[in-house]
Amino acid sequence: MTATRAAAPVDASRAQLANAIVILAAFGVAWWIKEFYSHARPSQLLWVLTPTTQLVAWLTRAHFEFEPQRGFLCRDLRYEIVPACAGVNFMVIAFVSMVAGLVHTRSSAAGRFGLFTLAAGAAYGTTLLANASRIAIAVAMHQAGTSFGPLTADQLHCTIGALVYLLFLGALFTLGARVTGADRELAG
Repeated sequence: MTATRAAAPVDASRAQLANAIVILAAFGVAWWIKEFYSHARPSQLLWVLTPTTQLVAWLTRAHFEFEPQRGFLCRDLRYEIVPACAGVNFMVIAFVSMVAGLVHTRSSAAGRFGLFTLAAGAAYGTTLLANASRIAIAVAMHQAGTSFGPLTADQLHCTIGALVYLLFLGALFTLGARVTGADRELAG
């Protein structure tokens, strides 16, 4: 009976160490992506700009053309989707949030690796949807010449973009908590 009691704290410590290693790995990946993104040209961000622009074009019916030095341009609307619009910062936040917030739900190395991998894929997919939604709203506001009280068009664009990202991040984490069972931990 004494050996069982002693084993529980050791197992818990090992699990905490394994979780910390996975979280540090997520921060390492995040740092690497941020470093890459800080120097990336439009042609190096096609993996995120192209599908985002395709979704925006589908949502808005606008036609965008790629220009290697700028990004995707819609001449008819005089609107562009450039590297600053890529949503990479959101993707990094979504990925690290999923890993750090849910890694404790996995008890094996394979489970932790699976969570890490699924968090990366979910963060990428959610980034495309959130970013396309945010940009489609911005395009509609641009076309309508929307303003709101003392907010300039740029301030309104940023505010709505932050709200869209917040909604998508909340939805992603809620879904992740449900899939991993973390939501049941909170209820109990």
